[in-house]
Amino acid sequence: MQVTPGVTQLSRKGGCCNRFIACMHIPRQLTIPLLAHHRHAAFENLGFSLLFFMITAPEYFLSKATELFSLRSCFPLDITTARMTSSDIERHDTDDHELLHSIRDDQPLLRAPDEETWSPPRGFLWIQVAIMSNVFLYGFDGTITAATYAIISSEFDAANNASWLTTSYLLTSTAFQPLYGRVSDIFGRRVCFFISTVTFALGCLGCGVAGNVVLLNCMRALTGFGGGGLMTMATIVNSDMIPFRKRGMYQALQNGMFGFGAICGASFGGTIADGIGWRWCFLLQVPISAFALVVGALVIKNPEGGFDLGQGFRDIWTKVDFSGALLLVLAISIQLVGLSLGGNELPWGSPWVIASLVGSAVLFVLFLVVESRTQAIPIIPLRLIKGKFPLLVEFANICVGLSAYAYLFNLPLFFQVVLLDSATAAGARLAIPSLATPIGGLIAGVVMSKWGKLLTLVRTGAFLMVIGNALVTSLGFEDSAWKYYVYIFPANLGQGIVYPGILFTSLATFDHADHAVSASTVYLIRSLGTVYGVAVTSAILQTTLSIRLPDALGEIPDKWRIVEEIRHSVSAIRDLPPDIQLKARHVYFEGLRYSFATSTAVAVAAEVCITH
Repeated sequence: MQVTPGVTQLSRKGGCCNRFIACMHIPRQLTIPLLAHHRHAAFENLGFSLLFFMITAPEYFLSKATELFSLRSCFPLDITTARMTSSDIERHDTDDHELLHSIRDDQPLLRAPDEETWSPPRGFLWIQVAIMSNVFLYGFDGTITAATYAIISSEFDAANNASWLTTSYLLTSTAFQPLYGRVSDIFGRRVCFFISTVTFALGCLGCGVAGNVVLLNCMRALTGFGGGGLMTMATIVNSDMIPFRKRGMYQALQNGMFGFGAICGASFGGTIADGIGWRWCFLLQVPISAFALVVGALVIKNPEGGFDLGQGFRDIWTKVDFSGALLLVLAISIQLVGLSLGGNELPWGSPWVIASLVGSAVLFVLFLVVESRTQAIPIIPLRLIKGKFPLLVEFANICVGLSAYAYLFNLPLFFQVVLLDSATAAGARLAIPSLATPIGGLIAGVVMSKWGKLLTLVRTGAFLMVIGNALVTSLGFEDSAWKYYVYIFPANLGQGIVYPGILFTSLATFDHADHAVSASTVYLIRSLGTVYGVAVTSAILQTTLSIRLPDALGEIPDKWRIVEEIRHSVSAIRDLPPDIQLKARHVYFEGLRYSFATSTAVAVAAEVCITH
């Protein structure tokens, strides 16, 4: 399969014109009329290009003419085969060649930073402060809700609705996440940075002052709308500023900041909630978000280039893919609602659950049809997921997301059931091993910056996830205490390595102009994988409990009520008599082992597909 790290195939039609523009470093204001004519086939060879610039910009032409003939690297011997095979990507993983591909209508006119002459732009440090503050909040908010879940549901006396605290956030963050890449290409990075930061801050503020659980869930949905763009926009802003080969260390810093935020949320969420109240878990995020907004407003700039949207609302309406965006958001939202309801509030065989899953599949098909036929700028160009190699990368992406979150979702349950830890103690037990994730990100950043080797990173990270999941699967009901700490490390380390490895492998496959939409697509597919991981392993666990618990408990009073309580709350096990409690714990342990075995198998699938 042919892939392109930074360069797509140079087409015969208009190829000389495009390479002339690339080598001459011609300003965008001069290239727009040329490219507009080129797209109508008026300029099909270098002679027309030379004539155009001799007439329209003679002084600029003369100053650059000498440079043109010295840049032989801009003119490959065989311009119709200037692409790399999948085996080449190991040797040239992060080579960001400065060739301009044949311009596509669905690509913004963006130029990659020059690796040889690059230096941090003005305000670079403050830009990092702004976007890293948002990344920290993204990690912090994602874990702090788990620590406050029980307290919030108790205060509002709404245990049956409290699950939507997580679901509402996950629904909007996943559904709107893929839009940030393309919308930022069209309307600019600043607009999307402001939208994500402001809505996240307003959502946190609303959660802190909410007077009922319905308003709280609505505010969590608003927080998710903004939260979906925090990580994505950080990656995109750095992509605009930093050459591809130098970007690895900054992505490692970004992953480390995310991991640090997640650890802080898991470690201090319960303390904040017990000390000054659960509302402050949300309110404390507002000033950090406001700080990021102010700093970002002062230093973050839009890159030169982008799309020419024309003049007036009518032109914008015809060029922006509103129908594709609507179909994608609806498809993801309906699917997530079905997965959230199934096995929790409704059985998987419920007509509502089946209808939501089938309806989402139909909407996804309609989305693909619209994207293939639209005359507007597509939300996700289908060429990004066309071909064996891109499909294998994204399949590995969804597998590692599924395996990682299936593992992380079930580990606290394992400790609460097997070791009888409290929820707080189980979270604290995971805090130190979780440091392996940012360490893995740091390792990936160093390797990417110095040697490239993107596929090697992905394979190594996936292999470590296989080993880690297999080790946890091998744990016994009663086992050595040290294993409960040591066996957790490999999977977390592998996650820290494989996540940036897959992101950069996907970015290296396409042009710099596609990096924003490619990054948002990677994050979308990974997020869907995390949802699938929780849904699949939860279904396995609940099915095991439903089948095995009635027989294991034997003939006891109110057996079916006890079965339902155990299925819906781990804490119900603590209230059982010792002999019945032991039987229930063994059944729960059996279901968790099946879940860990599933996450191991999925990690193996990721390793196999990226190897081949």
